Amino acid sequence: MAFAQLTQVFYDPSAAFAALKERPRAWLPLLLLYVSSIGILVWYFQTVDWDWMMSNTFPPDMPADQREAASKTMTRGVMMGMGVAGIIVGTLFIYCLLGLYYWLAGKLASMDLSFKSGFSLAAWASLPGLIGVPLMALQIITSRGRLALEQADMLSLNFLLVHAAPHTPWAAIASALKLTDIWVVLLAAIGLRTWTGKSTTTCAIIAALPYVVIYGCWTAWIVFKN
Repeated sequence: MAFAQLTQVFYDPSAAFAALKERPRAWLPLLLLYVSSIGILVWYFQTVDWDWMMSNTFPPDMPADQREAASKTMTRGVMMGMGVAGIIVGTLFIYCLLGLYYWLAGKLASMDLSFKSGFSLAAWASLPGLIGVPLMALQIITSRGRLALEQADMLSLNFLLVHAAPHTPWAAIASALKLTDIWVVLLAAIGLRTWTGKSTTTCAIIAALPYVVIYGCWTAWIVFKN
């Protein structure tokens, strides 16, 4: 039954989450997100011009001896392996944190929401991230091997609006923020409302709060340091 919700969550999310309410299993969206993310990452590292990448990876003010030492340890295989491990562990860790957050927020808001449901909600709400995969593929195909990984995401705020130079304070946060994040928050709010029956305002606040806190603190830290 969950296969039907893979497309339904995009055009009729209320019905999709209603169907998932009794059995909110996360394995299917999690598997899709893993396969797509790892596939793009492996393809990127297999096709990128390695000499070009090494010359553009390190900050311009990095001493030459440190640059040379780092280049010897950062092989194509090592970087690709670290990236795959980061996706597997990092994605699971983030969804666990969100599952815990939704469970705790549900307790405070008198919602009947378990950790398992919160984890599943995080996974299903993240599906709009798949939209960026074919766009990243297009970037890789047309780059002729000379493309920084953070520049491959055509839906990031940095690609669309900010255009911050690599290794500058705003580049990381602008690359992390994506246009699809709005959609993700909206889906999470709809899922919360469908599963708990709470008001749209309450669910929207709970869904948006992690993004507001994380990116608000990140922005404040950049401003403070600079």
